[in-house]
Amino acid sequence: MTVALGLVCADGVIVASDSMATSGNVARLAVKVHAFRLAPAVWTASGSVYVIEDVETALNELEAELDREGPNPVKRAFFDPDEAMIRQKIGGAIHKAVKSCYDLALPHGPGTGIAGRHAFASDFLVLGWANQKPYFLEFAHDGQMNWHTHEGFYAVGSAGDFATVANALMAHYIEGEPLAVEDGLLLAWRTIDTTCGVSSHFVGGPVQIAVVDSDRQRVLDEAEIEEVKTAVAGWKEVERDSIRRRKTPEPEGPDRLPEVIPDDAQGAAPGTPNPAH
Repeated sequence: MTVALGLVCADGVIVASDSMATSGNVARLAVKVHAFRLAPAVWTASGSVYVIEDVETALNELEAELDREGPNPVKRAFFDPDEAMIRQKIGGAIHKAVKSCYDLALPHGPGTGIAGRHAFASDFLVLGWANQKPYFLEFAHDGQMNWHTHEGFYAVGSAGDFATVANALMAHYIEGEPLAVEDGLLLAWRTIDTTCGVSSHFVGGPVQIAVVDSDRQRVLDEAEIEEVKTAVAGWKEVERDSIRRRKTPEPEGPDRLPEVIPDDAQGAAPGTPNPAH
């Protein structure tokens, strides 16, 4: 199981997730964020590793279309970007792979698992940044395709609700002007890390992040993740200091700033009325 999120920034887009995959009572690390090879896009997912691996294969095959020579409307759609074409191509590739996996599921087959949810239920978030424009598409486990470009944030997974709560606690950082990618990385890391910290099971670190900006699409390596982690620690320290400063009483005695006396009252004897009044 997973918690995964997408975040739209002023100069790029970000996906982030935890690293835990589970099978019964056994947990292991799994790669949950991906960068396209040829397109300026990244994606993440939650759910069945079997389904996610088949979707990865389908998206790799879709990328092969971007490598064709000559007029290439698919490639142009990803670099322009054309949301309708992106939705059609990505949604079609994901839907075909997911449906195939769902239909072959044992013992449930094409039916559903616990509480009406398919045993292999999986959700996908695909974000891109091209021509200074973002796009953010969710492919839900039940086949819905939803845009989240305008909202700028969405989370999926077994702990998706926790991620949404963590995001709400920091909503004042997202409201208004979009964050720069540099700051969005901190928010994404902290949201996933907080979620892992309060979840009772199925979710665990380390945090994984992929990003698209004006440079390129890429998955952050361990050194880059460590830099983000260190920056978040500094961010928390600033928050702690700001609260302490707000509650610190005004200094008294020699450390207190002298009272400013108006020029027209300078030199007046104690108790002498100010002629300006």
